[in-house]
Amino acid sequence: MESTDKDHLNFLKIFFNSMMRSLRFEQIGPKAFNPAKCHSLDAHNVKVWPGFDTRMIMKEQGALLSIDVAFKVVRTDTVLDYITQLRDQADQKGKDYKTLINEAIVGSTVVTR
Repeated sequence: MESTDKDHLNFLKIFFNSMMRSLRFEQIGPKAFNPAKCHSLDAHNVKVWPGFDTRMIMKEQGALLSIDVAFKVVRTDTVLDYITQLRDQADQKGKDYKTLINEAIVGSTVVTR
């Protein structure tokens, strides 16, 4: 197999992804995060997951692996708690709670245990 062959690049991607899974990294979109090494910020109800954003591309000389550091900020409260909080805020301000909840949640990523 030539180092510039597409099959070589696909093999390297599969190998790299299996290596990340064996290190217990969670795939969220194109990035991989390690929830076991998270840092808790209890005052703000969030956890920070360290991770990597990896890309593998083919160049004339062979495969090029680009690795960038990435972090995922994850809320520790539940979606139900967040909806209840938003509803209470809407009631205090006299606004429509359904609109406020839709604006806050639609398009967000929810990570479950």
